[in-house]
Amino acid sequence: MQASTVSFSPTSQEIDQIEQWLTNERNETGEGFLCNWRVIKSAFDENEIAIILIDGEPVGFVTWHIFSERCAEIVIAEVKPSHRNMGLGKSLVNALFEYFRKKNIVVVSLECSPESSEPIWRKLGFVDFPDPPEKYNFDPYGNRNLYRVLVPSLQTSQAGVGETIELWNDEPYVAHSSSPNYIWNLEFKEGSREMVKPIVHPSHYDWRMRWCDNGKVVKDSKVKHFGSDIDFRRFIIVSELPQIPE
Repeated sequence: MQASTVSFSPTSQEIDQIEQWLTNERNETGEGFLCNWRVIKSAFDENEIAIILIDGEPVGFVTWHIFSERCAEIVIAEVKPSHRNMGLGKSLVNALFEYFRKKNIVVVSLECSPESSEPIWRKLGFVDFPDPPEKYNFDPYGNRNLYRVLVPSLQTSQAGVGETIELWNDEPYVAHSSSPNYIWNLEFKEGSREMVKPIVHPSHYDWRMRWCDNGKVVKDSKVKHFGSDIDFRRFIIVSELPQIPE
């Protein structure tokens, strides 16, 4: 396969070339993302597009949106029909992951559209959002949404030991008598309150979240009132906690 390069600073000429092959694809097959050209052009204007080139020719692109300090969403990704099944999409997305990590992005989500793209995203490490009650659906339109955590993160446990964070997939008034859906046993770097691995997990801002120390409740509230590093749309991200009050 010819050597490829990824650029995060495409030129207007390269964007014009992408528009041309998207136009050809639409004329020949009726498919592709030409219908989203305004979105693609806007991503170029906002410096939220990367392209992959072979011999100076753009043969693939990906656009994204960073919607909080540490969360991003892939919006559109496509490889030119004549260059598919060559690993170019994987190379492009992996380069994007590295770009995100350098910007301290820890998790990225996307909507599988078309549905045929789902196996590709799964091969790239994307997984399903959990299946919460219908009123908290992560996509109210019923589309297939996936996410991938980009950094080593703390895994859930079956039982709480020592200092813990617990999460329910419902509001406190509903979840007050039930067991948590998720439990994390916390580990901190020596001499600090920074966690060895952060918690990165899908969550709704109205869900119940509890912080305990050896079974003693330190704080119990909705996610949005918790006061940690919380994204109020799709994820909780907890990487550091204050000292437990005396």
